[in-house]
Amino acid sequence: MLNRFIGLSAAIVGRSSRISGFPSSSLFKAGNQNQNRTMSTGKAFKVLVTHPEVPQEGIDLLKQNCEVTQVQSVPINRAELLEKIKGVDGVLWGGHEPLNAEALDAAGPQLKSISTMSAGIDYVDVPEVKRRKIPLGHTPTVLNTAVADLAVGLLIAASRRFHEGRKKIDNDQWENYHLNWLLGQDIRDSTVGFYGFGGIGQAIAKRLSGFDIDKVLYTTRRRVHKEIEEEFNAKKVDFDTLLADSDFIVIASPLTKDTQGVFNATAFNKMKETAVLINIARGKIVNQDDLYEALKSNRIFSAGLDVTDPEPLSPKDKLLTLDNAVILPHIGSATKRTRADMSTIAAHNVLRGLAGEPMLSPAYFFPNMSRAASAFKVLVSHPNVPVPALELLRSRGAETIICQSVPPSREEILEKVPGVDAIYWAHYQPLNAGILDAAGSQLRCVSTMSSGIDFVDIPEFQKRQIPLGHTPGVVKNSVADLAIGLMIAAGRHFHAGRTEIERSQWKIEQINWMMGQEIRDSVIGFFGFGGISQAIAKRLQCWDVAKIIYHTRNRKENDGDFKAEHVSFENLLKESDFLVVAAPLTNETRDKFNALAFQQMKKSSVFVNVARGGLVNQPDLHDALTTGKIFAAGLDVTTPEPLPADNPLLKLPNCVILPHMGTQTMKTTIEMSLLAANNILNAIEGKPMIRPAY
Repeated sequence: MLNRFIGLSAAIVGRSSRISGFPSSSLFKAGNQNQNRTMSTGKAFKVLVTHPEVPQEGIDLLKQNCEVTQVQSVPINRAELLEKIKGVDGVLWGGHEPLNAEALDAAGPQLKSISTMSAGIDYVDVPEVKRRKIPLGHTPTVLNTAVADLAVGLLIAASRRFHEGRKKIDNDQWENYHLNWLLGQDIRDSTVGFYGFGGIGQAIAKRLSGFDIDKVLYTTRRRVHKEIEEEFNAKKVDFDTLLADSDFIVIASPLTKDTQGVFNATAFNKMKETAVLINIARGKIVNQDDLYEALKSNRIFSAGLDVTDPEPLSPKDKLLTLDNAVILPHIGSATKRTRADMSTIAAHNVLRGLAGEPMLSPAYFFPNMSRAASAFKVLVSHPNVPVPALELLRSRGAETIICQSVPPSREEILEKVPGVDAIYWAHYQPLNAGILDAAGSQLRCVSTMSSGIDFVDIPEFQKRQIPLGHTPGVVKNSVADLAIGLMIAAGRHFHAGRTEIERSQWKIEQINWMMGQEIRDSVIGFFGFGGISQAIAKRLQCWDVAKIIYHTRNRKENDGDFKAEHVSFENLLKESDFLVVAAPLTNETRDKFNALAFQQMKKSSVFVNVARGGLVNQPDLHDALTTGKIFAAGLDVTTPEPLPADNPLLKLPNCVILPHMGTQTMKTTIEMSLLAANNILNAIEGKPMIRPAY
């Protein structure tokens, strides 16, 4: 599910600031005033970067507010590191050099913040860092995609004998005249087992879902969410079952005392002889001597390793003599994009630690480290809010109180809302004084999981000075796709055509049967020209339309990007062949499309509404469709919602109606949910919401 998270830090940082909506420098704006003044007077904080090849994105971010020193030796010279770490306030730890008491002692007691540039932190003496009460960050989840891609590549390379095949080529030993030459193992119909099933394991499972695998097994201490199991057809099993039943086993678990050496001779003896072992976690999880024996004796089929013990692996290591071992030099996260993201998140971690704020990706939490790290209560008004948003809230200290009724029950909300600090409003019921009164005076913020907020009593929020967020912008792509689908479906008789099929009334002998309206050479009109309309217009640039026109109160400065012309409302009605409504519902726009408007439109025009049902007078629309004043309509929104099954619009062959599903894609829903969660977290931390409603 989009890495299940898209990464906590990636969702907030998103290439430094693009997704979150706040620039990197604002990390210090919510800190105490002494820190703000310190940062504004110069580069007071000293930060050591322990590797010269840390991507520039992270370095540049640190240099905006700090004096940065870098270790220059490769591989890292411990003496240089211990010399340069003296007196620094923060450390961005690049590489896997031991981070222990020796380094901390050398730094000195003023050290305030450390972040590694890695997901795993087995080289860090975490208890020692924690004992000294130094915030420690790392960079998990952001590398899920790169590591998952490489894991699948290793799985294929090991099972299909890539290394052995290359050796055959190098040694001029082509033997393809044998029918069974270099036969490998199929992924199709296989059982794939995961030892560890977090973000990386799930990202691998997502990729393998397109390979027609039979099932997914996993072994973890705790069962993952039911939704995740259903998404990947995954089942939690004990370790012995994982070994016995898996055709492929992927190790994607942290290295701990419990996991060290768990894949040993005993484990390999329980695996299938056709099994393929993949390790993209840590080398010490596998007893390499035992693995060598298992591979050499064909106790298992093959192995693909991105991690070994030690690293670097000696060129004389006996594993390298095997044809059935594909070995890489720990390059799972080695893509330019991933490493740049890791450096950016690590830099943000360091900066937040210096500012006394919670790190984006903390290795642990300190009690009462900040307002965000202490417990606060969030009412979530719908049980189907995506898991990544709930995990994000919980990771930052929230106690989530989730309403369970579907559709949401007003009574349940009113019963559960008293005493909460924040409300996560994920449906379209009225959000008004009744809810705010029931919540109580301690309520600190609210965010909807929607773009439109016509169901919110905004003046009441303003009167009470309660921060209110929403999720615009995120929805534009999925809504734009659906809007174009509605244009085509309405203009080309999709609903009427299906009805004719069901009635066995094919009339293909008639030349003019089911003649529709083309987008080519047409005039596309937009009522409203914000993000959604512009996303539609962008998609239509290559459709050979005649022109694009739009009506808004004021001309958009960027309309030239879409070759669009600002026109009056009357001209919009008269000229448009397809008219798309994508404007907010306000007192001014309510019932804007009524009998008078439809009378001014072309008889061949197609009317599409992806905004709010209240913008259209539906009885007048029904009359326009039945009397031929307009050609057809495509509606994703109606009044009311749900639309009663006996509504007369549903009886019309020239009206395509959908149940308000413009944002209903997995990616958009997750992005909306994360944005709403971040709105709440920012407000709880005393920062501006990413998407405030006012």
